[in-house]
Amino acid sequence: MIPPDLPSPPREPAPEECCGRGCEPCIFDYYERALERWEARIRERGLDPDDLRRA
Repeated sequence: MIPPDLPSPPREPAPEECCGRGCEPCIFDYYERALERWEARIRERGLDPDDLRRA
């Protein structure tokens, strides 16, 4: 569980949320970028994002 004082990770889109038209950027590109930003914020606090995702 993510402690309340930390930001929550972005929600991964479900496969059916992608329109499949090859958009650039795709909804999954937005998700990956948001995940990278979230991971950086967590690392700035001296924590491991993988540990938080497993919790």
